[in-house]
Amino acid sequence: MKKKALSIFAVIIFACAALPAARAQEAEEEIASIHFIPGMSLPLFDDASVFDLGGGGDILARFTIPGVRVLSFEGGIGFTLSPLKVAAGMPVSSSLLWIGAARLGLGLHVPLAPWLVLGASAHGGYYIGGFISDPPDPTSGSDPMLDAGLQIDLKFSPYMSLGVGASYRMLFGLSNDLLLNLGISYHFPIIKGGTMLGPQSKPYPQLELSNLTLDDVFPVFYAYYSDHPLGKLQIRNSGKIPLENVTVKVRVGEYMDNATLCKEIPFVTGGAKQSVDLVALFNDKIMSITENTKMQINVLVECTVAGEKYGNELVGALTVYDRNAMTWSDDRRAAAFVTMKDPAVLKFAKNVTSFIQSNRFKALPKNLLTALAFFETLRKYGMSYAVDPTTPFTEKFKNKTSVDFLQFPRHTLEYKAGDCDDLSILYCALLESVGVDSAFITVPGHIYAAVSLDMTPAEARRRLQSSGDLVYKDGTAWLPVEVTALSGGFLAAWQSGIKLWKEQDARGQARFIRIKDAWKEYDPAYAPGEGFTPALPAEDTIVRSYLEELNKLIERDLYPQTKKLEGRIKADPKNQALVNKLGVLYARYGAYDKAEAAFNRVPKKDSYQPTLVNLGNIAFLKNDMNGARRYYERAFAKDPNDGAVLLNLAKLEYEQGQYEKTEVYYGMLKKRDASLASRYGYLAMKGEGGDARAAQADALKEQVAWGE
Repeated sequence: MKKKALSIFAVIIFACAALPAARAQEAEEEIASIHFIPGMSLPLFDDASVFDLGGGGDILARFTIPGVRVLSFEGGIGFTLSPLKVAAGMPVSSSLLWIGAARLGLGLHVPLAPWLVLGASAHGGYYIGGFISDPPDPTSGSDPMLDAGLQIDLKFSPYMSLGVGASYRMLFGLSNDLLLNLGISYHFPIIKGGTMLGPQSKPYPQLELSNLTLDDVFPVFYAYYSDHPLGKLQIRNSGKIPLENVTVKVRVGEYMDNATLCKEIPFVTGGAKQSVDLVALFNDKIMSITENTKMQINVLVECTVAGEKYGNELVGALTVYDRNAMTWSDDRRAAAFVTMKDPAVLKFAKNVTSFIQSNRFKALPKNLLTALAFFETLRKYGMSYAVDPTTPFTEKFKNKTSVDFLQFPRHTLEYKAGDCDDLSILYCALLESVGVDSAFITVPGHIYAAVSLDMTPAEARRRLQSSGDLVYKDGTAWLPVEVTALSGGFLAAWQSGIKLWKEQDARGQARFIRIKDAWKEYDPAYAPGEGFTPALPAEDTIVRSYLEELNKLIERDLYPQTKKLEGRIKADPKNQALVNKLGVLYARYGAYDKAEAAFNRVPKKDSYQPTLVNLGNIAFLKNDMNGARRYYERAFAKDPNDGAVLLNLAKLEYEQGQYEKTEVYYGMLKKRDASLASRYGYLAMKGEGGDARAAQADALKEQVAWGE
């Protein structure tokens, strides 16, 4: 029994010692501590034949001796129960020895590392004991006691530690035992004063520091504070001698690598005052803060007076919130949570885009298809909209000074749930991680997302039947997505998003925030990694959901248009433009076989130049380059100044490596339509454009110019 108990205790000691030191913070001096110590009692020597393995616990208070950090006064009370062994031939009975003890003594506690403390202690005291037995035994007694022991404490913070230990106890007139314990402790640290003053800087009474005001600090904006003030300080020269070379610096303990220089003032005359904005260059350790806390900030002002160097220091208390906190005083602030480079976000986004790569619908904007795929994958992933009862977005958004709690994208993927702000942040992070521009739309009490289609308003109106359901900002078409509407699918989320935009924009209450613009003010801040990896649904599940929603979109947009055109063609079957328009419509939605059939219905198609261009486009998109060349050259012969023909011929020659011919056609296009030519700048690079040009060429390969 004793060997088993000792083995268990050894395992506990090893497990505690293996805990990562990174979880502990730097050790602090302390005023006192209190320890809760459950443990086991192992009888020693001859007492082992009388008593069996027992158990109990202590409560110990420790008070640091002023000026001697490693020594402490200690006092505690404890209680143990030890079963008595039954001797052979004796009648069987149940009997327990109970011991209550009180003791005082000294402790020695030496820090081996900021997170690890080795201790030794010795106490003297008094105990009282008796028996719990059947039948009852009224025997009891009391005597002095001594104990001495060793312990190891692992500090997780300045306030909490876990300890293991062993001590020898002598109960005079009764027994000897070994106490093995595992306990938890709460510490009362001393708030250190600290200083930044160098030995060469003497205080200067006439350098007065006053009116120190400090704003609350939010770790997620730690980069923001490097050039935006977190507080103010007033400097006054109350003397008559000028202050020269005045510098103002701040320091916030371990959360700054060095003191931050806030301002340099060449000259402060006698009686003059100066107000100084305080800035702080925090390091990323501040992103490890998960609970609101108070910390010390040192403000140092140094100057030169008559050739002598002086310095005065002011110490203040800074309120720092946890890393998930922010206020909605500026809607752009939420962009700091859009962490597009987080490994969990990248894995999610890259996998989804690879799954749908072979199922992209060439007639629709690539960004629209990516947005659709991400939305449908989140649905299948099990993501849900859940209002946080403690920090509902509607209330926090209305009160611009109220502190809200936002999740980083990784955490939303891990929890599979989030508020409207959490889901919008995650959705934008996924889009940005694959190079798709995104935005927040904020309306009273709500936030949702928008996706850039990377198209001008004119292009959107020409290519998309649903162009009236887009938001147009700064010359770009954006698709709004109500990310909380997960149950209804992408199209329903799109409709909800545009409806809300139109209602609130008409009232002047909708705000559009492009993520990349917000990042100029609020850099994305990354929470320390926790090793979470999202487990995506099966690839076939994602692709099936994506294609189902995509087919709904095509059916919604294509069918009404083709039906209307067929009616007009039936009334005017010889109208070449109408039949050609039907073919272009099919082609833009990727129905190339139907498009080719429609072009072949064009009356006198061999003489109608737009149809020749379009039959060439169908061949090009089917990788029939010889067929494309035949149609393009016939169209060029009919109209050598047509921009669509010139662009398509330049693209064809480029794809076949005929860069000199590409240059000829591209040069003609620039003279004919400079705006169109500028969109296809890679054609002027003769195949040597590097990664950026290659990416542009790949993105524009499927975008032929249709003859209309």
